[in-house]
Amino acid sequence: MVQIQSNSQKAKQLAGKMGLASDVIQHAINRSITQSNRTTLTINSRAQESNQQAMQLTRQFHTAFQQVINNIHSVNNEFERMDNEL
Repeated sequence: MVQIQSNSQKAKQLAGKMGLASDVIQHAINRSITQSNRTTLTINSRAQESNQQAMQLTRQFHTAFQQVINNIHSVNNEFERMDNEL
């Protein structure tokens, strides 16, 4: 029979580091993008569209990344509970 051992400390460290990365992503999302209104070049509007798409993807990534962090905490708590029961 294979025995699985959890390492609560490593899981907490990993989730903590990921939390810091999540904070950096959130900070980037919250920064505003200054859009130029002085030009009518087509490339300017395309750049603005690209920026909006990039921001949307970053928001989606951040949401998924935050869920992974929450899952690590949840699994770690469950392992700790099971370790204590054993």
